[in-house]
Amino acid sequence: MKRRGFTLIELLVVIAIIAVLMGILMPALSRVREQARQTSCASQVRQHCLAFIMYGDENNNKLPLPDTPGGWLWDLDVDVVNFMLQSGMTKEMFYCPSNQAMHPNMDHFWTFRAQVVSEKKLTGNFIVSGYCYILEIAPGRGERPTMQTDPHGTKLWLKTTQEKHPAQRELTVDATICAWDQQSAALPNGNFGMIAGGTLGQVQLYDTASHLKSDAQPSGGNIGFLDGHMEWRKFNPNWNEPEFEASVDILKPRYGGNRKFWW
Repeated sequence: MKRRGFTLIELLVVIAIIAVLMGILMPALSRVREQARQTSCASQVRQHCLAFIMYGDENNNKLPLPDTPGGWLWDLDVDVVNFMLQSGMTKEMFYCPSNQAMHPNMDHFWTFRAQVVSEKKLTGNFIVSGYCYILEIAPGRGERPTMQTDPHGTKLWLKTTQEKHPAQRELTVDATICAWDQQSAALPNGNFGMIAGGTLGQVQLYDTASHLKSDAQPSGGNIGFLDGHMEWRKFNPNWNEPEFEASVDILKPRYGGNRKFWW
């Protein structure tokens, strides 16, 4: 008996159905993967906060303060990095798995201004971390300016683990950075995906914000607080409303010039 095979039309119909299903499923799978990266990132931010709190416990409640203000809040002093490594953290925990530039190239950022002695010790000046630190400047080295777009003066550069209202004091935040000088109709809040910095000069790699939806907008960022708890803050800039402490889902640029940091 002669067996009947599939006709060309039937095969094309099956392929078309598979293509439609893939078109439906792929965005959902992408969202699930990003959700997993957000969760992993939140855990890492919390580890940073706990390491800083441990540092304070061993240093009369003082937090590790940078020597110079700079404009890049992700530069972290090597001595502080060594303390954090010895507290149980690893290099991978300094880079958000959602950051498309930093995570695949973490070795470069890890040794941007530092040299590796061992897995638990670096020498040099600082690393470029995938997270930003809301820390005041070391005594005698100047002070940071008042945080931008904070009309009520409620956000603080931290000095100690004994600040009032620790559950409201941001300490470690996702690297949400933009090239503010690239504002345009297509990029109303600057460019979050192609930021020229020292890395571009060294290895032709643009810096980028974490949790990107597009060059025009990230989805948000993880915020770690002085009491050790975490919050996810959506990227939802609303320039027409005043900001209050209860408005946890309004992200605005806080610091910087042509390279602004948001949290």
